[in-house]
Amino acid sequence: MSAARGRAVERDGTPPPAVTAAVLAVLAVLLAAWTVAAVAETAARASTASTPVQAVVVDERVEERVVGDRRGSRPAPFRIVVVELPDGTRADLRSEDLAVGAELTVHRDDAGRVFARPPAAPGLLEWSLCAALAATSVLLAVASLRAAVRARRP
Repeated sequence: MSAARGRAVERDGTPPPAVTAAVLAVLAVLLAAWTVAAVAETAARASTASTPVQAVVVDERVEERVVGDRRGSRPAPFRIVVVELPDGTRADLRSEDLAVGAELTVHRDDAGRVFARPPAAPGLLEWSLCAALAATSVLLAVASLRAAVRARRP
């Protein structure tokens, strides 16, 4: 039996075009949501400004955290110092060399988080990843629409 010209031949084991269209649409929506979240986070990091603030180390402690390497994961000690800012708020910083009573310049961002060094702006790699995610979600959406149109043809 020959297939009509221009019609796809139904083969055993392949999903119908409607199922293919639905799966591609769901993947496109999920990837688009992930893209929006990635672009929003990257843009937020790019637009965050930090202000240098003088602080004083008021306390220190050692915390154990799990670190991983190529041999596995293990707990490792980290020295944490507590710094007090001029407005009385306290923040934790990881430092191996700051002594209690030492003064230092820390950086506070718009959200109130404190860093020992100013946070780095997103680089070309992060922006390229966002663009690749957006392009892939558009391609999946186009493929989904093409499969849906193909499924509706008589």
